[in-house]
Amino acid sequence: MYDAIVIGSGPAGYVAALRLIHHGLKVALIERKYLGGECTNWGCIPSKALIDIAHSYGLVKLLRKVGFNIEVLGIDRSKVMYWIRRAILRSREAVKMLLSEADIYEGFAKIKTPRKVLVEGKEGLQEIEGRNIIIATGTDPACIPNLKFNGKYVISNREFFELNELPSSVLIVGGGVVGSELGLALAKLGVKVYIVEILDRILNMYDPDVSEVITKSLRHVGVRVYTSSTLKSVEVKEGKILARIVGPKGEGFNVLVEKVLIAAGRKYNTQGIGLEDIGVKVHSKGFIEVDNAHETNVKGVYAIGDVTGPPLLAHKAFRDGVRVADIIAGRKDIPPKTYVPEVVYTEPEIGVIGLTELRAKEKGINYKVIKYPYTAISRDYTSLSRTPEGFVKLLISRQDNRLIGATIVGNGASEIIHVVALALHKKLNLKDLSELIYAHPTYSEG
Repeated sequence: MYDAIVIGSGPAGYVAALRLIHHGLKVALIERKYLGGECTNWGCIPSKALIDIAHSYGLVKLLRKVGFNIEVLGIDRSKVMYWIRRAILRSREAVKMLLSEADIYEGFAKIKTPRKVLVEGKEGLQEIEGRNIIIATGTDPACIPNLKFNGKYVISNREFFELNELPSSVLIVGGGVVGSELGLALAKLGVKVYIVEILDRILNMYDPDVSEVITKSLRHVGVRVYTSSTLKSVEVKEGKILARIVGPKGEGFNVLVEKVLIAAGRKYNTQGIGLEDIGVKVHSKGFIEVDNAHETNVKGVYAIGDVTGPPLLAHKAFRDGVRVADIIAGRKDIPPKTYVPEVVYTEPEIGVIGLTELRAKEKGINYKVIKYPYTAISRDYTSLSRTPEGFVKLLISRQDNRLIGATIVGNGASEIIHVVALALHKKLNLKDLSELIYAHPTYSEG
């Protein structure tokens, strides 16, 4: 009998397995497809590989401004995708190496009882038993009404990162994090990009000033952004897709593209894994309900990561995996649940922690804003890819002058945000932050 059976090998699942093994426990890990899950194979790793290629290509062109006689004769679109696949495989192999002491089962898992799981895979049907079950099944891409994925023309991020070469044109449905990141990177690499967003602005989960900066950035590299618009229909014509878009005033127009990439949300992987058979509660929005110890309403059955609801972030899943393993192992010094930073790898980058203005207003919190422009940060002037439109925005509670949130837009935002994360975690105020000595010139001193 195993001490724990982990279903799913994404960021939550493989970290939980590793931590349990570290505590000397016997672990079975079940994965239906690729080790590493969404992040390694179709999310964090391939998207950042693509973004880094696009950023590097952009820097090559910027070098001309400072006297370098560089000419890029063209882009081999198949080699770009080959490089991204190499990054995926390297990351996947790293996960496999880390999990060398776990018993890995390839196949589909179905929970039979709170201690037994059936695995249907290449080896046929196997039944394994464990003292605890950890569900880390994550999410799948969600399609939109009246438009289903077909794997060739209408695709999700999964099929996109399995393409043999970059498309020459793409219509992205959804102006959220995935749509904005991929749209900007692809446009920088010469792909003709259209983004259709049903809401009145992209990245609407953040404050309007963030959306404004990123919309300008997207349009600067040639992305056509259509907000308050919907994709009405698609028709395959001579190997391409004729997409019908309806704008905010009901006006219709067509775009012809190679691919339609749906980036309009996720759906929770709770179907067909036996939850209903053992009585695990699922929220009306589709995610598994858990308590503060990540345990479901069924004793000994835990759930972690994206399948337990927002935020759908790998680093939040990592923390879940560590916590649930320590809880099962009986440790007393459990790492806390704390503030989760959010990062968007656009150009400029976005970093968010704690409350935004939108969230503070929803909660009825009385706050004040301190906003500092990137034009006042010396370090940004030294960069070829300056972000003068960027800013650091801190939200301060008027009640006790405590820092309650921050939004950073600009170079280095993905790193600087962790300074604020520490401040929030330790309940520091502005005076505490100001007493530090920051190296000059750095982005952190902003």
